Amino acid sequence: MSAEDPSHREARASRLAASGVVGASVAHELRNALAVAESALYLAQRDIDDRARLVRHLDQVGVEIRKAHAVIGSVLGLARGEPVSREATPIASLVDAARNALPGCPHVTFAVTIPEDLTAFCDPILFERVLSNLLLNAIEAFEGRPGRVSVRAWREEGRVQLEVEDDGPGIAPEVAARLFEPLVTGKAKGTGLGLSLSRTIVEAHGGGISAGAGAQGGAMFRMWLPEP
Repeated sequence: MSAEDPSHREARASRLAASGVVGASVAHELRNALAVAESALYLAQRDIDDRARLVRHLDQVGVEIRKAHAVIGSVLGLARGEPVSREATPIASLVDAARNALPGCPHVTFAVTIPEDLTAFCDPILFERVLSNLLLNAIEAFEGRPGRVSVRAWREEGRVQLEVEDDGPGIAPEVAARLFEPLVTGKAKGTGLGLSLSRTIVEAHGGGISAGAGAQGGAMFRMWLPEP
C-alpha cells in the first residue's frame, strides 16, 4: 500500500490538535477506561469472598489500565501525524473486545453478523476504540430503555464494510450535519469527542465513516477500510 500523502497527514494532525482537542480526546478515552475499571472494582468489592470472581474483576481493572496507556499513546501519535501501525485483525474479535469493555447493559440486545474469517488491516487498539465509541453511543441513546444494536461487516469491492445500527431515537436534526466535529453532541452529558476521534482514526487508515438513519428509525454508522 502506498504511503500516505504528507499534506493529508499534516491536515489531519492540525484538525485533531486544534483547540486542545488532543488533550480532550485523551481525557475522553481515559474516562471511558476509568468507568469500566470503577465498575470492575465495585464488583470486586461485592464478590470479595469469592476468590475466583474477585481475581477476575481485578484482572479486568489491570486490562483497562494497560489499554488506557496504549490508547493514549496511539492518540498522541495521531496528533503528531504519525502513521498508524497496521496488522490483519479479525473484525469479530474487535467487536467482541469492544463489547466486553462496555459497562453492564442488560437492557440491550446485540445482533452481530460478521464472517469469522473477515479481517481488517488496521491498528487493533485504535479500531477497537472506534467500535467502542459507536456501541457506547448506541447504548446511551436508549437511556435505560430496552433496545437492539446490530453490527454487520462484509467485504465488497476491495473494501471491508462495517455498520453499527440501533433502534433508538436516531440522530438529532440540529447536530446531524456536524456530528463528527469536535465538541458537537446531541447528548445531554456527551463530550462530542468520541465521533470526532473515530473519524480521525478511520481516515488515518485510509477509510471513511458516515452517519444516517437506519431502517428501524435509529442511528446507523457505516465505515469502510481499504484492504491491503
